[in-house]
Amino acid sequence: MSITKKKKIGIIGAGPVGSILCAHLAKSKEDVAIVDMLRERLDAIKKNGLNISGIVKMNAKIEKLCYSIAELDAFDADLIFVAVKASALKNVISELKKIYKPEMKVVSFQNGLDTEELIASAFGDENSLRAVINYAGILVSNENVKMTFFNKPNYIGILSDKARNTGKYIANIMTKAGLDTEFTENIKKYVWEKTILNAAMSPVCALTKMTMKEAVKFEDTYKIAEELLKEGIAVAESCGYVFDSNFLENCILYLRKAGHHLPSMYHDLEKNRATEIDFLNKKIVEYGKKCNVPTPYNFAVTCLIKGLEIKNMLTKI
Repeated sequence: MSITKKKKIGIIGAGPVGSILCAHLAKSKEDVAIVDMLRERLDAIKKNGLNISGIVKMNAKIEKLCYSIAELDAFDADLIFVAVKASALKNVISELKKIYKPEMKVVSFQNGLDTEELIASAFGDENSLRAVINYAGILVSNENVKMTFFNKPNYIGILSDKARNTGKYIANIMTKAGLDTEFTENIKKYVWEKTILNAAMSPVCALTKMTMKEAVKFEDTYKIAEELLKEGIAVAESCGYVFDSNFLENCILYLRKAGHHLPSMYHDLEKNRATEIDFLNKKIVEYGKKCNVPTPYNFAVTCLIKGLEIKNMLTKI
């Protein structure tokens, strides 16, 4: 794939991450199409464009919309940005295989560990990339997203040197669009950093129904989050990732600044959807076993969240 030609970008998922990404790239005149299975959401975007509020204010007209991954085939995308929940990744890969073409590159913009490995197992290391997104948003309505923060920069990395030019190309167009992104040789370290933070707070809030600010303020729940952090850092370091000496203190400081925000894991359980626990705390437990690092707190919250998922699934029957 030439790096001089402008690429066609298909974004799968019109949630907060995908919508913010799509709006910025469209506003920057990139050739972008967005895919989502929720017809009502895409119809609203088609009619009114994507409206971003909060720390960024913009309206972007989106002309290319697909109601399924199969419809994306006609767009002939060079780059596929996967911005759905990690729990939906296997289904996305299954559908992508039906439209996949040689030299198409697939990028994970998801939370959790090893999403890029799943993509690579389907399409090859040379065609798979990983992004770590450091912005967040809230879906206000179908076409309205509030961008709540952006701790610059985002990061993008590769699994094979053959994808290096593509990684740098993506970093460039995202930065040009206002979503400052750095190409990095050490993407997995940043994946671990974000996963450790998500794994410390998401299950605690989902289980207690506390906002992040409430969970940090209450001594008992804060203590659990702190232990989850320590376990995650210990496992990551045993896997060979080196963090700054004050990483734990920075994580704690970050959590203490949290607002009255409920993480997506809470909303997933409330709506009887699968959570991302398999890519967060469960992965930390799995790597802990490989490295002989005890992870009792991560094991406990994983079992509790999985228990709630099963209970929710049974109520659907």
